[in-house]
Amino acid sequence: MKEKVCVILLCIMICVTTVLQIQPFLISAKKQSPEAEEKIIQSIATRNGRETLLSYKSHLSFAAFTDTHIGVRYQNPLYRTANYLDQIGHDLVESTNLLDFAVHLGDIIHHNTAQVNGVGLPWYVNQYKNNVKAYAIDPIKIPLYCVIGNHDVDDYQMNKDDPHNLTKSLIDELSMNTPVYAMMHEGILFLFVPELGYVTWTHPVEYAWIEYMTQVYHNSTTVILCHQAIEDTTMEELSEPYRGKQDMQWWTSLFQKNPQIKMWIHGHNHILDWYLSNHSTGETPPVYDFGHDMVFSSPYAQMHWGLGQEEDRIVIYNISATGFETATWANNGLKGHWVSEYLHSWETPTTFDPSASDWYAFPMFLQDNETQITDMKLLSPDVTVQLIGTSPMDLFYDPYLESPSGWANETILGFGHDTEGNVEWTPPGGMRVHGPTYLTFPEKYPYNSSVQEDGRSGQPYHSFPMGTICAAVPGQTYNFTMTARCVSGDGQISMNVSCCDWATKSQYSVLPDSEHQVFSHTFGSTFETLSGFYTVPKDNNAWFLQGTLEFSNSADYEISLFRVQRNKTSDTTDDFHLCLSGYWYNVSDALGKNKMVNFSVDPMHLCTYDGVMNFSAFINGNRYGIVNLVYREPLLMGMNARFRINSHTNRTYNLSLTKTISRVSPVTMAIWNSKMFTYFPRLTELCARFLIACSTNLACSAFYQKLKSDFSLEYMLFPFSTDSMYEDIEVTSSDGSALRHSSTNGNIWFSCFCPDSTEKFIEVNFQKP
Repeated sequence: MKEKVCVILLCIMICVTTVLQIQPFLISAKKQSPEAEEKIIQSIATRNGRETLLSYKSHLSFAAFTDTHIGVRYQNPLYRTANYLDQIGHDLVESTNLLDFAVHLGDIIHHNTAQVNGVGLPWYVNQYKNNVKAYAIDPIKIPLYCVIGNHDVDDYQMNKDDPHNLTKSLIDELSMNTPVYAMMHEGILFLFVPELGYVTWTHPVEYAWIEYMTQVYHNSTTVILCHQAIEDTTMEELSEPYRGKQDMQWWTSLFQKNPQIKMWIHGHNHILDWYLSNHSTGETPPVYDFGHDMVFSSPYAQMHWGLGQEEDRIVIYNISATGFETATWANNGLKGHWVSEYLHSWETPTTFDPSASDWYAFPMFLQDNETQITDMKLLSPDVTVQLIGTSPMDLFYDPYLESPSGWANETILGFGHDTEGNVEWTPPGGMRVHGPTYLTFPEKYPYNSSVQEDGRSGQPYHSFPMGTICAAVPGQTYNFTMTARCVSGDGQISMNVSCCDWATKSQYSVLPDSEHQVFSHTFGSTFETLSGFYTVPKDNNAWFLQGTLEFSNSADYEISLFRVQRNKTSDTTDDFHLCLSGYWYNVSDALGKNKMVNFSVDPMHLCTYDGVMNFSAFINGNRYGIVNLVYREPLLMGMNARFRINSHTNRTYNLSLTKTISRVSPVTMAIWNSKMFTYFPRLTELCARFLIACSTNLACSAFYQKLKSDFSLEYMLFPFSTDSMYEDIEVTSSDGSALRHSSTNGNIWFSCFCPDSTEKFIEVNFQKP
């Protein structure tokens, strides 16, 4: 295949070289002193290959980088970005110490879906470097875990009607099933906390999940990976207001209750820093007491606004039984090397244990009668479903209106359409409205470029929760509660609620016959609490809740609470019944907050015939619960396609790859993985771009379609860890395309062709270690 690619490229190059000139790359590198390099090597690169690892493992090692902002250069040409992301990715498996995994801390792309996989990119931009799948994901041949950042939440440029399609596109290109997930690696618990909106306020469902995980694994050293910082734990840039979590009281309380939380790693601020303390700096008062020492680490950002930071660098973290270490790997365009910057160590006992059981888990947050779906990507013989109770769940992002206005021009978190500036935040919580006026919820900004990355405009359909307002479950009832008063006398407030219509695929739609008035009331000068109910029509096209608040009088109103909850009969999760892809897991008793029941699951029963995992919940009581799916080792992380399990005997699994879910072009991926691209990247990319641009021309269409039929994307399987058990795994495919790969560092992975119009069959043999 590679030879065919080279021939095709050579023919194209002959046609275009008369009008193209190759500009040489300018390579510069800082030479470190031998003493500095030796110090780094001794500090962190202590294991150089699998043979040493298998005999003795002294620490867990992973790489972290952040804020690649793929696509920013053609949208904001003055910003600086990393030039060698692909080569840094290559170094992670070929040149650094042996790594267990890599982490991207968010702002993966620059809020445009085309930058995820190249589909829809402007023809005039570099199709390779503005394509995160090709430029940053594909070169990393180890498990890659991503945190959703504020630029990854929604896309009003290409998908204003369904902006959350952006996050779904990112998840399709990765091994992730949902934006929220956790894993246990050699006794260390990692919690991945994504952004679910632009304002740095944590979603209530994330509160519930984090509290559950830290309670159950209270004795495990915990690392939180988040796009946002904790306020006053990172150096403040002189020209920028500090940006961090706004719900500091909740986070501080969490830290105080959980001394096992040792490290917080984040991006977003584009500031390289390391902060070790048991309290915040107090730069923006008050000082918050964390209750114990913690490290707050901000690694290199791969995009910078000015000239003050190197971009082509990545931080390597080691965690041992005695503490944490970091070092820096740099790439100068030819080959990477260790440099002496960002060298840190913290001696503190951890629960690192190379013999401990490893697992990966992701939650589904489900209302009564709600359905959510995801793709079957992960393969493990040992899977557990956990049904978890919660307290009554707030389904509005910030019910106490405690979040101040941000610099995205929104007024109050969750509300929109304040075009006249009639609404203001009243710290420490609540809002003041100068009537007459009206507001909408959630806010939707289709045309305002300054707020287009806002990220709270409704929910994805049958998928992970992200918007300010919850999914509208057909036939179910919601309780709206408002506490308000009219400052200057009597003032009337009325509220209508409806839901969007998924049949239109537009978040600006209204489902026919779904709009109803929930309450209308005249408030006096003292605070009153008003409740009303809304029932969603029994229509499968009901998408998410939305509404209007009208303030009728020329008066000032104050609102201190705006809450949305499912209509409940108790405060516990009662009669929790889960139908997972046609199989039932039932708990008849009441489940209090964080109470859990385990069910062992046959991996064959996890998905439908098409490889789709379908979660449908039926819950009494507070009508809300959490499903946690736990995959234990041996575990293979799949990428680019979904599958079903046809049969399994002992440790042999027969799979059908049912659908390719990656959207990248197999032709361009084959070109970019060719030797021609390795030696002539700029010219080859230009030729590929020429080919793409001409693919719609009648003269070139047949040729391009022939190329598409000759190439296939690669389905990838990555071992969850560097454990020796993966040495014995064998993968075969019916078309003979299955391959086992190994890197210079000692990482291994497996590949075969993705399905096209027909299924592909593979067999995975988990031999006993």
